[in-house]
Amino acid sequence: AECLESFVIPEVMGDIEVLIVNDGSKDGSVAIAESFVQRYPDTFRLIHKENGGHGSTINRGIREAAGRYFKVVDGDDWVDGPAFTALVSWLKKSESDAVVTNYYWYHHGTGKKELEIREPFPGVVYGKTYRFSESSQRFYMKMHGLTLRTEILKTRIPPIDEHCYYVDMEYVLYPIPWIETVTFLDEVVYMYRIDLPGQSMNIKSMCRNAENYDRVLKRLLDFYGTECRRPATEAVKTYLANALGAMAASRFKIFLSFPYSRQVKTQMMDFDRELKRTYPAVYASVRNRAVLALRKSGYLLYGPARLTFWAKERLKR
Repeated sequence: AECLESFVIPEVMGDIEVLIVNDGSKDGSVAIAESFVQRYPDTFRLIHKENGGHGSTINRGIREAAGRYFKVVDGDDWVDGPAFTALVSWLKKSESDAVVTNYYWYHHGTGKKELEIREPFPGVVYGKTYRFSESSQRFYMKMHGLTLRTEILKTRIPPIDEHCYYVDMEYVLYPIPWIETVTFLDEVVYMYRIDLPGQSMNIKSMCRNAENYDRVLKRLLDFYGTECRRPATEAVKTYLANALGAMAASRFKIFLSFPYSRQVKTQMMDFDRELKRTYPAVYASVRNRAVLALRKSGYLLYGPARLTFWAKERLKR
């Protein structure tokens, strides 16, 4: 209800459609959604489908979308009214392929808000249209700050993986070869709720769903390999390599989260060796200091690295 209520803004309701995708929900979400459709039938639309996971809801939303621009908002998050109003006003006149805004991390337990980043890159000019090919190494676009031209999503990208966690990265990276222009706005639009029990980016959830992470990472590495065989620009190749390098570093984090064992150490070494052999540019783009130290030591630092990771996780509690 908090999510949907955040779109009830008279100034913009005539310019937007809010697609509520019911992914086989068995709780009270459908009744809440129906109440908004009844109150505001020209803005809200409820779409029913069998359960298919986050990627499935995005795919359905893309197919159903009629607007020029598309933005994903998760059901437990919401948008800031004035900032969203400013975004919609800009989109009405924008020609950019991607429009990037800021977002808050909202700590569910404490109500504390903190900015994800202060600015996308030093010296950014808000409202300026940047050529992706000229500026892509200066910024990284994340899902909660991203609004994309719907046509790219409808006609260019493959379907997002279904029945799988961590597909946000597919949504963010699949459009990259087709993004020619990017605009940044100085608006904090999205409120991203964190610290929820069982949230997929919680380290315990990441351990449970390591196979899902591997599945998405493999899909994206295959995509990267395909793009590198095409006449893709160097900007696209480098952007994808850097993003996948960050994903590979997170895979090391998952390895280190498991109890100490020779088997895990061997799996980690095999993963890194295969990455270097198959995707050397991605391997070289990993900049995480812990990973670099592991590599330099020939993985002799696996034990201390595991202990350090465990200690940091304890301090977060």
